Amino acid sequence: MKRIFSWVIAALLVFGVSSVHAADGPFAETAEVYHQVLDNHLSRPSEKQLVQGALEGIKKLAEKESNLSLQYSAEDDTLEELERRLSEWKDKAKLDASTLNRLAIEGMLSTLDDPHTMFFTKDDLELFQAGVENQLVGFGFRMRFQNGLMLIREIIPNSPAAASGLKKGDQLLAVDGASLKGKNAEEAYLMLRGEEGTEAVLTVFRPGENRELQVKLKRAAITVPEVEGGLFQDGRIGYIGLETFGSEAAVQFHDKLDQITKQSPSLKGLLVDLRDNGGGYLSSARDIASLFMEEGLLMYTTNRNGVEVQTWVRNGRDVNYPVRILVNEGTASASELLAGALRDNGIAKLVGTKTFGKGSAQQIIPLSEGDALKITLHEYFTPKHTKVNHVGLEPDVKEEDYAAQVVRALHSIGVNSFQLEAEDGDTVVNGIAFAAVDPLFKKDEQGKWLIRAKVLSSVIGDESLGANDYVDITPYLQKYPTLRLATDKDAPVLTYQVSGR
Repeated sequence: MKRIFSWVIAALLVFGVSSVHAADGPFAETAEVYHQVLDNHLSRPSEKQLVQGALEGIKKLAEKESNLSLQYSAEDDTLEELERRLSEWKDKAKLDASTLNRLAIEGMLSTLDDPHTMFFTKDDLELFQAGVENQLVGFGFRMRFQNGLMLIREIIPNSPAAASGLKKGDQLLAVDGASLKGKNAEEAYLMLRGEEGTEAVLTVFRPGENRELQVKLKRAAITVPEVEGGLFQDGRIGYIGLETFGSEAAVQFHDKLDQITKQSPSLKGLLVDLRDNGGGYLSSARDIASLFMEEGLLMYTTNRNGVEVQTWVRNGRDVNYPVRILVNEGTASASELLAGALRDNGIAKLVGTKTFGKGSAQQIIPLSEGDALKITLHEYFTPKHTKVNHVGLEPDVKEEDYAAQVVRALHSIGVNSFQLEAEDGDTVVNGIAFAAVDPLFKKDEQGKWLIRAKVLSSVIGDESLGANDYVDITPYLQKYPTLRLATDKDAPVLTYQVSGR
């Protein structure tokens, strides 16, 4: 079952009614952001830090873009001094107030060392919220962040990307000439976003052909479900993939889980796929957690004053089967919250790679000009007080390969038979397809079938396969009697039965 692309950005959002500091004059938004950050940001910034950051940000850009030298005093450390300096520069640099507001705000936020506190224009905010809800305008591909690279891991059929010739495994390097090197998910999303019908030129590197190419794409409206799932072919193990924690995520998850349990009343296990899920609403994470535990601690949060608050799940329901949660470096925010809560409550184990490490909560605050500020207010910890922010969660079962993660998760809950094959570039494990950057099988020059070493290792439990990407499968067919390779329409199908089960 293929997981559909969505650009979901990392955010554990706590929406609510927030007071906005009354401000007027040409630099009203600068004043509003200044007060909100000074009074509420988790890091407790100083007045001087914000003022000097705003002035330095404008100064550097003026020098770079216009070769214009703007000077300010090291003693400028109040909002009044900031506004006076902005008024002075407005006249000297011939910059309009809206530009100065934006630059001043960006300068202030840059001092926080917090990529999750962001200024949104009205259009940015609409795109951000649409992203959380999986109502998107985009190109039609899904990304994976792996070893510092941005890889295309899935192409949506009948999308602009599908018609462009982009392929799975292409590495995204730049958007309209602007490099994506070192960018995180939020920053990459903002560079890729745009209005429906607008175009962008993407620079990609194709490893299989060892070449760089440029592809022009037009953005289109894309709406995708937040949840997908089904039963593996033995009919006893369920799978649910969650794309984002949008407003409909808990309802869709509930419905999918009920559908699976009705199809298999004696369910023996469940895989929950949170890989590349960047987060969403706290309420959705809490409601999904309630589908696994009748009552339990969800998390601790602390604010800038160190005040700790507990968040509980109540009136939920327990499960009587093992749960495995698939995680990777793209698992962030609300995904980490849910994964950590279910593990600490003894319900689930984590399989995959270390998670992203976004253990902070933000709030959207409207500004007077129709723009908005997303600001970090809290840090959260798992029920066992495990720190997540800038650290991430270590999996219980470590595995780097995307398909091998699924195999190891199934092994860990007692699955004893496996069937692996390739379908349209995906890796199919016991009847469910998973997007794969690298093919499961390929032939060598002598026509022998090779298989991804990490996948074979996860199937047979042989850790001696070495560091090769692919290995000849023939010696392992001889070594393991229940390992068999057949062909279906010239395509290989690998099966394995665990001995002694």
